[in-house]
Amino acid sequence: MLNSQKENTMYFSKEQISSLKQTPIASYLDSLGIQPVKEANGQLLYHSPLTNENSPSFYVHPAKNVFNCFSSGEKGDVIRLITLLEKLAFNTALERLSSFDPACSKSFTFGGRNAPNLPPMTPKSSKLILVDDKGMFGPMLTNYIISRAIPMVIANQYLQAIRYQNGRYEYQAVGLRSDKGSYALRAKRFKGWLGQSAIRTITIAGSSEINLFEGFFDFLSALTYYKRLKPTCTTVVLNSTSNLTQALSMLKSAKSINCYLDNDAAGHSTLNKLIKLELPVTDRSTVYREYKDFNEMIRNSTV
Repeated sequence: MLNSQKENTMYFSKEQISSLKQTPIASYLDSLGIQPVKEANGQLLYHSPLTNENSPSFYVHPAKNVFNCFSSGEKGDVIRLITLLEKLAFNTALERLSSFDPACSKSFTFGGRNAPNLPPMTPKSSKLILVDDKGMFGPMLTNYIISRAIPMVIANQYLQAIRYQNGRYEYQAVGLRSDKGSYALRAKRFKGWLGQSAIRTITIAGSSEINLFEGFFDFLSALTYYKRLKPTCTTVVLNSTSNLTQALSMLKSAKSINCYLDNDAAGHSTLNKLIKLELPVTDRSTVYREYKDFNEMIRNSTV
C-alpha cells in the first residue's frame, strides 16, 4: 500500500515569519474596508475592528507596524491582529497573510468607519480575473498540494500556480487547465472556476481504454498511488459530474472505461448513467471503497 502521507500544516521558517510581520497593518485593514479616522503623532487612529466602540481607540504605529487596541486591551503585530480579527490559529493566520498582496489594497482616506462585514476569505460569486498563470508554486500552494498527499514531482506535471483577482482582492490557487483553456481552481478553503467549467483530456496515442476521474486531485492521487508520472491510457478528468456530456463522444468510442468516481450520490448517479448507455464501464471506486474518493484514501493511507 502507498506510504502514509499525513495532512501537513504549512511550515514557515523564522525568516518567512519575520518577513510576513513586515506586512503593513494599515494595508491589511484597508483590504478589509477599514479606514483610519485620523493621524495623530505619527500613528493612525481607527474605530476598533475588535469591538463595537463608539469612540476611536485603536492605534496603528506604521513605523513600528504594531497596533494597540485600548478598548479590548489587545496589542501586537499584524499576525496577532489577524488571529484576533479573523479568529484563526497562528499558522493559519500565516497562511492567510502569505496570500495577501499589500499592493492590491487601495490608498486609505481619513474619516472611514469599519466595514460592516469582513470580505470573504475566498471568492465565491464574483467574476474572477486571471492575473498570472506562469509563476512558481510558493510556500502556501506547495504546502496545500503536500497536504493533499500529492508529490510535487507529479503536481508540477499538470498543475499551475494561479493568481487571480476577485474585485479588488487578489488570491492564489492551484489550477488544472481544461480543454477549453479555463482553469479548475482549488485552494485550502476554495473550489471554483476561472472561466468556463470544462473537462481535461490527457490523450495517450493508440489507447482504446479510458480512465475517467471526477476531480483532478483524484487523478493526481491515482498517479501517486500507482507510482506513475503519467497515465498509461487516455484519461478524462470531468472536474464536475455536470460535465459528463462533454466527454460522452470520446467515451462512446472507448473499448473499456475505468471509472474512478466518488463514493457519493453524484458519483453513483454518473456511473449509472454510463451503465444505462451500455458503455463498457468498470467501477474502480472499489480501490477506495471505504473513502469518499481517491484523494481521501491516500491522505489517510498507512504502510
